[in-house]
Amino acid sequence: MHRFIIFFLITLVVSGPIYGTHVLGVGADKERSIISGYLKDKNGNPLDYLMLIGTGEHFDKNKWEILNFLNHLDSKKKRFDSDKKFLEYVFYKVHSKYLRSFEPLTDFSEILKQGKYNCLTATAYYAIILEYFDFHYELIELTHHIYLKVNLDQQTILLESTDPVNGFIGNSSDVEAQLMAYNLSTNESLSDDNFDAKPVDLYQLIGLHYYNLAIKSFKADDLRKSYVAINKALIFHKSPKLFTFLNFLLEETNFTPIEKALVLQSINLS
Repeated sequence: MHRFIIFFLITLVVSGPIYGTHVLGVGADKERSIISGYLKDKNGNPLDYLMLIGTGEHFDKNKWEILNFLNHLDSKKKRFDSDKKFLEYVFYKVHSKYLRSFEPLTDFSEILKQGKYNCLTATAYYAIILEYFDFHYELIELTHHIYLKVNLDQQTILLESTDPVNGFIGNSSDVEAQLMAYNLSTNESLSDDNFDAKPVDLYQLIGLHYYNLAIKSFKADDLRKSYVAINKALIFHKSPKLFTFLNFLLEETNFTPIEKALVLQSINLS
């Protein structure tokens, strides 16, 4: 009996009716398909994942918008005599065209629908662009923030997605000062969160988007939706802070101790 329950909990995340909780219709089918694919071969198009988090509405329209914008940037690239100048153009073009209103805990697709963004969704958009143009970059996760470090031939630039005025940091002394500021903010929060700044990949970034959705749902008193979102988050990013939130969430529910143990075991997917 216990073996059946464990199997059921493992498969529920990717095949059960929970997809209807916050992704409807065709979007639910797409999300189920791409997460199942990720579980099989740890692959897939990160852009597809990002656009399905939340409601999953207007998937095809939003994807076409982004691909069309990438083609537009590609047509402009040859006008610049250096990658640094091109990236500076890209940074401010994205802000002027898409990133109009900072709002915590928004979904990625809200960038396209309403111009709403936060550090996570905006950084993800820049990462998609950098990936498209084959730039070597790092996504650096801090305790409550994330930023991009781009490594050019003999130079490092930073993209601080939440700063529309000075967020492109290309001067070497400014880069050094900003990195020191990031390190300082991380050190100040270590006593509370026991968290070190570390690089994450695009798939782990997807997990952080689901984590944000879990927090957003919890604040809206939708514990079921929050529970589903944090389970999906842990498929992509088995981070201690995500497990901490799951444990907190389980304390807010009426699960028995054995049910909690089974749930924790079921999400330890590989």
